[in-house]
Amino acid sequence: MLRLTEFKLEFPEGIQVKPEMGSVFHGALMGKIAPEAAERFHEMNLRPYSQAVFWNREESTACWRIGTLDEYAYEQLIGPLEGCRELFLKQKGYAVQLQQGCLLRENSPEVLSQEMIQRTESPSGARWQCHSVMSFKQKGRYVILPDARLLYQNLLQRWNTFYPEIQLEADDLSEQLADHCRLNRYDLHSQVFSVEGSRIYGCMGTMEYQFFGFDMLKRIQGLLCSFAEFAGVGIKTAMGMGSVDIKLL
Repeated sequence: MLRLTEFKLEFPEGIQVKPEMGSVFHGALMGKIAPEAAERFHEMNLRPYSQAVFWNREESTACWRIGTLDEYAYEQLIGPLEGCRELFLKQKGYAVQLQQGCLLRENSPEVLSQEMIQRTESPSGARWQCHSVMSFKQKGRYVILPDARLLYQNLLQRWNTFYPEIQLEADDLSEQLADHCRLNRYDLHSQVFSVEGSRIYGCMGTMEYQFFGFDMLKRIQGLLCSFAEFAGVGIKTAMGMGSVDIKLL
């Protein structure tokens, strides 16, 4: 089951909320869960969750979002936070107040796939809002702009890893998807994300893509965009990067 859970946060007076705080919250979260679960997650190449901290301008509040891709991740990560009203950030030396978690979205990969197939019309595009720094890595170097091929490669890898029974397979599928996706407009800026002593360059902001070509290609693009809200996009999504909201057009 795919779930997106959000906690409203209250920081001590004078503290400015920054997306890179996601890495600090990840450390605090690992300290809350069972040690064997933390070890299991640490050993995974792709983790079945994403999380990020950001400032919601519309609601004028700090938010902590955790996306879980299976039952195990939800039980191990969200369970220990139920009833938790304060999270101590050891790296910062202060505590943050948490409101009761709110389940923003929930769906199964099977239903999500079926809903996209059964849509009366295939989506014509998608509008993206990046809540935390998004970046990719190719040939050992960071790619700070949202290249469509890297974007789809990343999402396809996550989907096929966690849902092998609903594989999205075809020759050069990520190439086909990228070739039938056009960036129409964007409002992005470069941003640095500091994690574990490293500075990672990426981007934040909004962008809008247009889908074209075969009907099924557009439906797969819509499916992956819906999935991205739970999984995050790009590198280090478990550490606070790549959190997105996406509206299909």
